[in-house]
Amino acid sequence: MSQILTDILTNIRSQYIALLSETDGAKPLFIAEQLCASNLNITSDELAEIVFQDPTLLAARAGKLIRDIEENNPCAGLIIAANIHNATLEMLLDEAIENNWLVTNRKNEIDFDLAEIEAVEAIEIVNVDYTVSKLALKNISQGGVSHLNQLLLNAEKEFLAQLEGQVLDAYSLAIKTAGSHSVFTPEELVPLIMDNPLMLALRADDLIVDEVFAEDPPAGIIISSHITQLIVEHLLELAAEKGALAVDSQGQLILPDNSDERPVIH
Repeated sequence: MSQILTDILTNIRSQYIALLSETDGAKPLFIAEQLCASNLNITSDELAEIVFQDPTLLAARAGKLIRDIEENNPCAGLIIAANIHNATLEMLLDEAIENNWLVTNRKNEIDFDLAEIEAVEAIEIVNVDYTVSKLALKNISQGGVSHLNQLLLNAEKEFLAQLEGQVLDAYSLAIKTAGSHSVFTPEELVPLIMDNPLMLALRADDLIVDEVFAEDPPAGIIISSHITQLIVEHLLELAAEKGALAVDSQGQLILPDNSDERPVIH
C-alpha cells in the first residue's frame, strides 16, 4: 500500500477510536462516514502520488460504489477515490465490531439504525475537481520530453518507417501501430500520470468497446484508452501531412470505410 495512503488511514483510524471511546460507541456508522468525508478529499496531485506508490489502484472499478450523477461515466480519479473510501469504511466498521460498538446478526450482517442511515445520507460530500493540477502545470513549465511525448515519438517513428510501401492503408496502419503501443500495465501508466495528474480526470466516454470492460472499466483502462486514441489521431495527422490520407475542402480527414475499426487495448 502507498505510504501516503497508509498515513491517511492510520490517522482516520486513530480519530475514529478516540471519538467512539468518548461516546461509548455511539453512531459508529455516522462517525465513520463523517471521517471519510472529511479526510478523503484527495486532490489529483496527491492521488497521482498515491497511485505512483501503489499502481494496483489502477485496477479499481466503479462497481456500485458511485451513486450520484457521476455513476454512469465516472472519471478515473473518482473510481479510485470511491474504492479508497469503501476500503476505509470497511476498516472502521471492522474496528467498531472488534470493540463491540457494533454487533452482527447470525448472517454476519450489521443492522444499522434507520435514523443513523438517514444522518449518513445527509452528510455533505465534497467533490474533488480532478481537472486541477499544480503538478501538471509545474511539469509543463519545466519543459523537456515527457513520458507521453516519448510514447508519441516512438509510435511516430514506427509508423513512418512502415508507411511507404505498406500493404495496409494509412488508417489501418495507424490503428495497428497505436495498438502495438497501447498495452500499458499499471507500472507503465504511473509515470505518465505523474507527468500529468490531469489524466485522472479522464472518463470512459465511448472509447472502450471491449465487452470485458465496457460496463465497468478499470481506471487504468480508461486512461489507456484515451492515450491510445491520442496516438491514433497523431498518426493520422502525420499520414495526411505525407499525402497518405486525403482531406476535404474544410481540412477534415477523409477516412476509409473501415474507420470504425478500433485499436486493441489489453
